[in-house]
Amino acid sequence: MKKILALVLALAMVATLAACGGASEAEYKLGMGISVSLDSSADADVEKDKGATAQADATVAVVVLDKDGKIVAADLDCAQTKVTVKDGKIVDKDKVDVRTKKEKKEDYNMKGASPIGKEWYEQAAAFVEKMIGKTVADIEAITTEEKNGHQVATDADLYAACTMDITAFQAAFVAACKDAQGKTFTAAEGFKLGLDVDTDVSGSTDAGDKNATAQLYSTFGAIVVDADGKTVAALVDEIQPKVEVDADGKIAAKNYVNTKRNLKEDYNMVKYSPEGTCIAEWYVQAADLTDYIAEKAMTATEIKAIATADTREDGYMRPTDADLAAVCTIQIAGYQTVLANAADAAK
Repeated sequence: MKKILALVLALAMVATLAACGGASEAEYKLGMGISVSLDSSADADVEKDKGATAQADATVAVVVLDKDGKIVAADLDCAQTKVTVKDGKIVDKDKVDVRTKKEKKEDYNMKGASPIGKEWYEQAAAFVEKMIGKTVADIEAITTEEKNGHQVATDADLYAACTMDITAFQAAFVAACKDAQGKTFTAAEGFKLGLDVDTDVSGSTDAGDKNATAQLYSTFGAIVVDADGKTVAALVDEIQPKVEVDADGKIAAKNYVNTKRNLKEDYNMVKYSPEGTCIAEWYVQAADLTDYIAEKAMTATEIKAIATADTREDGYMRPTDADLAAVCTIQIAGYQTVLANAADAAK
């Protein structure tokens, strides 16, 4: 009888632990891919009294892949940043609309020209939904055809949901799936993926001894949080495109190579920093920052609250926590913002 009772109690305990423990954890990978084009930048039109347009289109995709390389969660956005340069001057720099296409929603005003009557954010969401369950090979195999100057999907089902040019979407998704610096993590079902983009054109300068220069910088944050909003994986990246406009209103140069993360040592932060002040290249320090946030399982509120100070009296606000400061000496305010926003928006 005692043996039977012990067996019953043991089975009950196993059942209780299974019920309390929730779903078992599995391994996943978070990846980010960014496709950037400056091709829409245009010379001034003197006859129409129109200034030159410096424009960067940065399409970002974030994915979570399962152990088989299939997408189980994803998101997509585009920072389309336009700066007008007229008579050597940056026009209304403080009024440039730096919202992403997804953030603009109906203000993007594409619905009227859409064959299916859908805004950019609606079609982008539909595209993302079609990518769930696909592998990178599946995405690379998506074919397109030209319609009205745009490369659209030839697949009828995909085109019915998204009639936009999908070239940049594909490129960003493929890059995200192949992200060699992506973060592997384990999590139970119920985790959420978030994405945020912040754009800054404040460094743009009028012509002087040099051409007028539009700085079209964007910071990207991707985060995976558990059911309680605690970080399990995160990534940050940045782009720093610059478009120069000469005295005649012509596009003189379009300067962009790659994201900071992808440039790695070629970003040259160590080389151009005062000797002994830069402990590692940007991509290394950025990875250490996101690893710290994940290891601490931080919430959005805790990410915002990471303490910083001008510890070297050089105008840069660096982390003050000893463990974080030992591996990350870059200014982190922008990364705190996009990661906290991404965590708040995670779905």
